[in-house]
Amino acid sequence: MHIRILTLLLIFQSLISCQQEQRETTSLVLSAIPDKQQASKKSLPTTANVIFQSTDGGQTWNDVSEGLPERIAVGRVFAAGDEIYLASESGLYHRNAALVAPLWEKESFLSEKVTDVFPGQNGLYVSSYKNGFFKGIPGTGIWTPMHNALEDKTVRAVLETSNGSIFVGCESGIYKSTDGGGSWKHVFADNGVNDFAASGDVLLCGGYKGLLRSTDGGESWSLVLANDGSAFNTKRIEGGFITATDGSLRRNDAPNKLYTSTDEGKTWQRTDTGLSLAWDIYDIAQAGSYLFCSTDTGISRSADGGKTWELVLPHSDEQKRFHLAIAGEMIFAVLVFGC
Repeated sequence: MHIRILTLLLIFQSLISCQQEQRETTSLVLSAIPDKQQASKKSLPTTANVIFQSTDGGQTWNDVSEGLPERIAVGRVFAAGDEIYLASESGLYHRNAALVAPLWEKESFLSEKVTDVFPGQNGLYVSSYKNGFFKGIPGTGIWTPMHNALEDKTVRAVLETSNGSIFVGCESGIYKSTDGGGSWKHVFADNGVNDFAASGDVLLCGGYKGLLRSTDGGESWSLVLANDGSAFNTKRIEGGFITATDGSLRRNDAPNKLYTSTDEGKTWQRTDTGLSLAWDIYDIAQAGSYLFCSTDTGISRSADGGKTWELVLPHSDEQKRFHLAIAGEMIFAVLVFGC
C-alpha cells in the first residue's frame, strides 16, 4: 500500500515538473518573439533624401520621405490643395500634408510609369512619356486614357483651359482637342514643346527652339525669345510670367537665363543677376511673395521679383536636381535624377 502511494506521488511530482518546464520553455519562446519582431522592424530600411518640406519660407527644410518605397525613382512633384503627388517610374504616390501624421499612398489603379502631373478643370491629368496621358476621375481612383486618338504619345505637358479645350505638348509639337480627347488637331508642328502657362486668352509654351505665344485659343503660335535657345519652366506668377532658356542655340554652350514678363508675354526682361554662380536652371515656383529657383547650386529665394537671390538650400550633386511644388505656405522640393 505504501509503495503504491509513493509511486503515485512520484508520478504526480514528475507531471508537475514537466508542466513547469513546458511553461518556462513557452515563456522563453513567447518573450523572444517580440524581440525578434522589434529587431526586424529596426532592420527595415528607411527611405530618406527624396522629398523635403519647408514651412517657413525656405529657411529650414525637413525630410518627409519616410513611408516611400526604397530606391523610388521620382521625376516630379505636384501640389493640389493639401494633396502632394509624386510622379515616379513605379506609378503615382500622394499624401495629405494637412494631416498630423500623413502617409504616402500609391494610386492602385494607375500601373504605368508617371512622368508628370497637371491640374484640370475637374480632376488631375498625368503623363506617361511614350505611353500617352490619363485623366483622374475625382473620388474614384480611376484613371481614363485620353490618348487613344492622339497620334504622338510622347506627352510632356498638358493644359486644360477654362473653356474645356485640352492642349498637349509632344516631341512633334502641340495638339488641341475640343471634345474631351475624342479627336485632336495638330496646331503646331515646327518643334517639340515641354510646358504650358496661361493667363486669360494668352497661352505660352516652352519650345525646343524658343518660347511660343498664342492669343487665338491656341490655333496659331508665334515664336518669342527665338535667339536664346530652348525655353522651359514657363510659369504664371504674380503680375506676369516667368521662363528659363538655355541661353544658346547650341545646348550647354552658355548658362541658362531667367526672364520675366509683365505685359502678357509680349516683352521679356532678364531677372537672373543674383544667380550668376548657377549654370543650369531646373525649376521655378512662387510661394507668397517669394520666388524660388532650383539650380545646379541648390534652391535660391528672391523677395524682390528676381532682382536679387539668396541660396537657402545648397546642393552640389551633378547627378541630381530639385523640382518644386507649392501648397499654401508649404514648399516641397523633390530630389530627382536627370531632367
